[in-house]
Amino acid sequence: MVKDNLEKGIYHRRLDRKHSYFTSLTIAVALLFSCAAKAELVLNGSTIYSDLGRDQFVAALYTETAHNNPQVIQTMDSEKRMEVRMLNNYSKRRWINLWMQSISINNSRENFSDAAEELIALMQAAKSAPQKGDILEYLFSPQNGTSMRFNGSELISDLSGEVFGLLLRTWIGAIPPSTGFKEELLGNQRNTQARDLLESLTPDKQRVTLAASWILPAPAKPVTAKIAAPEVAVPEKAASEVKAIPVPELQPTQTAEIKDQPIKPAPSKETKIADTEKPSAGEDMDVNKVAASESSDSEQAGPESSDEVAEEPEEDIDYNVAEALAQRDYTPLVVQKIYQNISYPSRAVSKNHQGTVRVAIKIGRSGDLQHVLTTQESRHSSLNKAALKAVEKAAPFPTLPEQITAESFELSIPITFRLQ
Repeated sequence: MVKDNLEKGIYHRRLDRKHSYFTSLTIAVALLFSCAAKAELVLNGSTIYSDLGRDQFVAALYTETAHNNPQVIQTMDSEKRMEVRMLNNYSKRRWINLWMQSISINNSRENFSDAAEELIALMQAAKSAPQKGDILEYLFSPQNGTSMRFNGSELISDLSGEVFGLLLRTWIGAIPPSTGFKEELLGNQRNTQARDLLESLTPDKQRVTLAASWILPAPAKPVTAKIAAPEVAVPEKAASEVKAIPVPELQPTQTAEIKDQPIKPAPSKETKIADTEKPSAGEDMDVNKVAASESSDSEQAGPESSDEVAEEPEEDIDYNVAEALAQRDYTPLVVQKIYQNISYPSRAVSKNHQGTVRVAIKIGRSGDLQHVLTTQESRHSSLNKAALKAVEKAAPFPTLPEQITAESFELSIPITFRLQ
């Protein structure tokens, strides 16, 4: 009897061990498949954004499978990541304007307005302006939508996938920061310097700690004993002379509906300007005749400087949906007028001169042109002068909408002169 019970006990223990073994094996296989499903993204391409004669940041695009077709990358429903590694300091306003202006000319009003609120939340998630060495990551997941990390700390998540689409089209859409910028992100050209910087550039430890503190709960405030202030008797006459200051009532603002118009440049009779890549479905901008993007670095000849842009003090940006939509509607109108006045110099045509010029303009509330300068020049003075002349001929511009509260509107536009 005892022997039988002993044998039964041994048998059951063996069954338990086998069950435990198969359970562990099943978990291991499941983890293996899970890791395979979430394989590390591959570098699709990397590049460097330059402006004002300086390298401003490294941009890198990561995908599950490398592609050189922008439409394929934009539409594939798989994990993607846009990574920015800062080479210079930015102010909050300058950083937000850089994104919002590019988003405005690369996305339809419908796409923009649908995701405007989430986009603004994303832009304002970081409590500090980006500084040299900072790493900003914008991520897309089919399951979790769009999220954003700042120096490794996730500041915002669970945004719609369209937010990532708005950002991605600023890099590989119809009007990217430059032709070379887009081609290098698509992997059609290789930027060795950008790849080296991706490996060597790391954020400062204090900046990493600062970013992590933004997502920590606020420390409990110490309880301090309140000491009652002594009551001061106010003479009746003096009290009667004190009058309450009326608070003005704020009327709700309404977004002005500014219809998008196609951008149609006016080339000279002596030449044809090469067609650029057509905007993807749903985009409003017709830029088929003027490539409004920068060419490769060999085409540029801006003054180089190793000096950093001085760090600007932190500022609170009161940015709302109404103002964002107004800027989105106004920006294409300005770009359209400039493109319509672009003329390819006949002498440049005869000498086969090509290149890119980036112009920065400042527009007053009445639409007057207050300032214009080149922030990135081509190697040919005739093209640089032609870009400035196009801006001057396009002025005056439309009056600023009421929703744009600033006294002036600043915009940076890349113009490429390219022969067919």
